[in-house]
Amino acid sequence: MTRRLKAFLWLAVLALGLSPAGLQAHNKSLSFSNFIWAGESLSVSFTAPARDVTLLPNVQTSDTLSDALAAHVSQFLRLSQMNTPCKISVPFTKAPSGANYIRVTGRFRCFDASAAIRVENHAFFNLARSHVHFARFGLEGEAGQAEATEILFTATQRQHFIRANETGTLVDEMGFGEVFQNYFWLGVSHILTGYDHLAFVLCLLLVAPTRRRALWLVTGFTLGHSATLAMATLGWVVPNNQVVEALIGASIALVAAEPILTRCNLMARTGILAAVVLFIASGISLGSGSAFPLGAWAGLMLFCLSYGWLIDGPAALQRYAPTMTLAFGFIHGFGFAGLLTDIGLPSGHLVAGLFSFNLGVEFGQLLVLIPAFIFVPILIEELPSLSKYRLRWRDIAASGLTAFGLYLFVSRALL
Repeated sequence: MTRRLKAFLWLAVLALGLSPAGLQAHNKSLSFSNFIWAGESLSVSFTAPARDVTLLPNVQTSDTLSDALAAHVSQFLRLSQMNTPCKISVPFTKAPSGANYIRVTGRFRCFDASAAIRVENHAFFNLARSHVHFARFGLEGEAGQAEATEILFTATQRQHFIRANETGTLVDEMGFGEVFQNYFWLGVSHILTGYDHLAFVLCLLLVAPTRRRALWLVTGFTLGHSATLAMATLGWVVPNNQVVEALIGASIALVAAEPILTRCNLMARTGILAAVVLFIASGISLGSGSAFPLGAWAGLMLFCLSYGWLIDGPAALQRYAPTMTLAFGFIHGFGFAGLLTDIGLPSGHLVAGLFSFNLGVEFGQLLVLIPAFIFVPILIEELPSLSKYRLRWRDIAASGLTAFGLYLFVSRALL
C-alpha cells in the first residue's frame, strides 16, 4: 500500500510540473537608450513605452508626455568623469519614435575625450522595481560609424563605468565586487520582505521536535530552493508563476496543520475533504475564467489523497518530513526566482549575480532563524497552556499559519 501511495505522490508532482508554462507572464517595464561618444560630447537617445511615461509623477505638470519624459531623464540620468558631473549641453526634447513609444534626445558635454565615464541611470526604477533598461554605447569612428556594446541597467545595477579600450571599442568596467554587493543585498531584502517564505520557515520550527531537527529541515529547504532558483533564473526551467505562488500558500497550510492532524489521526480524512474542496474549487475556477490550469488542480487533488493516507501518524510525519521539505523547497525556489527573473542578471557576471543573490537570501534567512531558534520554542513551550480550553500555544500558532496559508492559496489560485 505504501508503494502505491508513493507512486500517487509522484503522479501528483508530475501533474503539477506539466502545468502549462506558457501561462506565466512577466510584464516587464522596459526602456532603451542609445549613446554615441564623440570626443567630449555624448549624444543620448532615450525611449520608453508611452504607458510607462504616463506613470511619471511630473505628467500632471507637463504639457505633453515627451516633456514629462524629457524632465524625468534630465533628472535621473547622470554622467560624470573622475567625480566631476558632465553637463547637459543640449536639453532633452521630443524625437520621432515608433507607435506607443516616446523618445527624447539630448547631449552631454564632459571635459575629457578619453577618461572613463560613469553612467548612472535611475530613470523609472523608483516607480517599478522590475524595470529593465537596455543601453547601447557606441564610439563614433572616423567615418561617422560607431562600434557599439550593449549594457543592461536594473534596479540593483544602476551604474556602469564606460571606457574605450586599446582597439577603440567601448567596454564596461564594472567588477565582481560591485555585482556581489548589489545582488547580495537584493537577496537579503527579498527574503526579509518575503512574508510567505518566512512563514514556511516558522512552520518547520513547529513540525520539528528539536532544534537539531529544525536545522536539518531548514537545510533541506535551503538545498531545494537553491537548486530551482538557479534553474529558473538561468532559463533551464520556466514554471507557471500562478501555480508556484499558489503552491507556496498550500505548502504553508499543509506543514502548519500536519502536527495537529497527525496527532488526532485526521490526515486521511482531511486529505479526502481537501480533494473534494479542490474539485469544487476547480469548477469555480473554470467557470470564472481563472488562468489556474486544470492539470494543477488534478495534481493537487491526487497529492492530498495520497499524502493524507501516507502520513498515518506522528512517526510517519517525522519520517517523510525531510523529503517533503526538500520538495517544498523546490517550489519556493521558483518563487525566489521571480524577482531575479524580472530584473535580470548582469551581463558578463551571471554566475556572480546568481551566487551573491542566493547568498543574500540565505543570510537574510539566518537573520530570522537565529532569533527564532532561540525564542520561538521558549514562547511556545514555556508559556502556560490555555488549560480552560485545552489549547497549546504551538497549536494556536499552527492554526494561525494554516489560515494564512489557505488565504494565500485561495487568493492566488482563484483571484
